[in-house]
Amino acid sequence: MTATPATTSPAFPWWVRGLAALPLPLLYALFAALAWLVRVAVRFRWRVTVLNLDTAFPQQDARQRHGIAVANYQHFGQMAAEMIAATRMSREELLDRVEFRNLSLLRERLALGRPVLLLASHQSNWDWGMYAMAATLGFPVDVAYKPMKSAAADRVLCAMRQRWGVNLVPAKDLLSDLLQRRREVRVIAMLADQSPRTSEHQRWLTFLGRDTAFYAGPEQMARATRYDAVYVSLRRVRRGRYVAECLPLAEGSAALAPGEFTERYARLVEADLLAAPSEWTWGHRRWKHVRPAGAAEVS
Repeated sequence: MTATPATTSPAFPWWVRGLAALPLPLLYALFAALAWLVRVAVRFRWRVTVLNLDTAFPQQDARQRHGIAVANYQHFGQMAAEMIAATRMSREELLDRVEFRNLSLLRERLALGRPVLLLASHQSNWDWGMYAMAATLGFPVDVAYKPMKSAAADRVLCAMRQRWGVNLVPAKDLLSDLLQRRREVRVIAMLADQSPRTSEHQRWLTFLGRDTAFYAGPEQMARATRYDAVYVSLRRVRRGRYVAECLPLAEGSAALAPGEFTERYARLVEADLLAAPSEWTWGHRRWKHVRPAGAAEVS
C-alpha cells in the first residue's frame, strides 16, 4: 500500500503553514531573495563553500568556481521553497514532479520478500526524492538521519518527512534496528556522502582527486545483513522537475573485496556531483579530516 500524505497539521508551525499557502512560483521568488541575502549579507558558509570548490576543482578558474558557488545558494533556495510546498502538496503532484526510472530494481526484490539497502547522496532535492519513494513504493521506507542541533528545526524537518510516510531512524540506532527487524520487508535508506566523525568507522579513498574519508557503516551493514544494495541517482531536469534513477550497487550474495562497496558508492556519488556540481552540499566541511600518515585504508 502506498503512503498518502497527511493534510497540513498543527505539527507545522504557523510560519510553515503560512508560507505553504503561497503558490510555488511565489515561493521560488521569495526564497531566491532569501538565498541572495544568506550569500551576500550573512555570508553563511560562504568561506567553506569556496574552499571546498577550490579543493575539488583546482583545474577551473576562479570565475567558474564562483559561478558554481552562486548557483549552489540558488539551488538551496529552490530546495527550501520545494520543501515548504511539499507540506501541502498532493501525492499526484509530487509524483508528477519526480519521475522514477528502473524502480523495478527495488520493487522486484521487495516483492520477493527481500529488504533492500538504498543509498543516495546529498545531491539535488534529496528530500523530494525521499518523499516520492515513500509515496509510490508500497513498502515501508526507513531513513537513517542525524538530529539537527536546533530542536525546533529538527521537529519541522521530521514533520515534513513523516507527512509522506517516511520513517526516521536515528543513525546511531540503525545497526541495532537492522538486526532487530532483519526479516521485515522494507527499504533502509542512507545518505552517506558527508564527512564521518573521527569516532566513527571510516574508509579512506580518492574522491574528486584527493584523500577523502567515507562512512564505513553502509558497507558493514551490507555485510552483516547480506541485503541487496541499490543507489538512487537524483537529477534536476528543470526547476521543480526531477528524475530519480535506481542503479545496482551490490548483490547481497556477492563476495566483495573489502572496500569495494564503498568505492562503488563513492564513484556513483562523484558522477552525480560532476554532472551537476551546483546541486551538491558544498557548505558542508567535507574535507575537515586529514588522512593520518601511514593510516590504513579502513580506520
